[in-house]
Amino acid sequence: MRKNNPKSQKAVLNHFWSLAIVICLLLCIFALIFASVMGYVPAPKKEKVAATPEVTDPLESGEPTSTPAPTPTPSAIQKSTSSAALAETSDGGAEYLNQIYFFGDSSLKTLNDENLLTGEESAQQVWVPGGEILDLNILSTTTYVSPVTGNNVPAGEVVEVNHPKYVIIYPSVDNVNDVTESALKNAYTTLIGSIMLEDPETVVILSSLTPVTSSYAGGETNEQINKVNGWIAAAAEQNSVKYLDAAYALAGPDGYLPETYSNDGAHLGIAGLKAWLEVVRTHVPG
Repeated sequence: MRKNNPKSQKAVLNHFWSLAIVICLLLCIFALIFASVMGYVPAPKKEKVAATPEVTDPLESGEPTSTPAPTPTPSAIQKSTSSAALAETSDGGAEYLNQIYFFGDSSLKTLNDENLLTGEESAQQVWVPGGEILDLNILSTTTYVSPVTGNNVPAGEVVEVNHPKYVIIYPSVDNVNDVTESALKNAYTTLIGSIMLEDPETVVILSSLTPVTSSYAGGETNEQINKVNGWIAAAAEQNSVKYLDAAYALAGPDGYLPETYSNDGAHLGIAGLKAWLEVVRTHVPG
């Protein structure tokens, strides 16, 4: 029986491992060549997605919500905060109106022309200057045409003769751009003093100027009217009389006088005078 040669077996094994190493080297070389030919394509990077902030419903969270305060519009009539301003009351009706003497511009003639005053003395309740404009600058020296005699008389004399329980002074808007604060307050102080001198029991009410309409193209603006009305209210405070904030009461949602209340955009027409009287009746002095 033939014996295996150990040297021969070792040679075969070495030959086998040498061949395996050569094959591995060839495979590595082949892989490198293949990669260089095909090119290396890196895997695309994943973009980071920004986290979406969680939206919390204030109603679900129980947090209080706040409504931004509206910005006042200069052209809109502002409500008076004067301590002299009359508060809203129950309707005084015709009984209250019949006790008032009205001093104002020619638009007040509508009160008699349309029979809006129904008292026995209604014919002598409305007093208008000869020029038909109650000028803010000369309130203290203005004379009024008597609806009874036709004579021109100052407000103090009207009160001395007739002793009305209430007097409402409703000036014209026409010269609102020409008046100064000091001139206006001085004029009101002198006028009120002349009335109270003749009858201290008379309740004097200073009505605000009324707004203009949004379509009005004249020089008078609601911004200027707001400012002058503030001066009138201050004059009422200084002289311990009442202030009627008719401007704010008559202004529409847009802050202007409704178009139907005026025929020319600045002076009250029939509908406007009716609305103005409603304001007067529902703001009765206490």
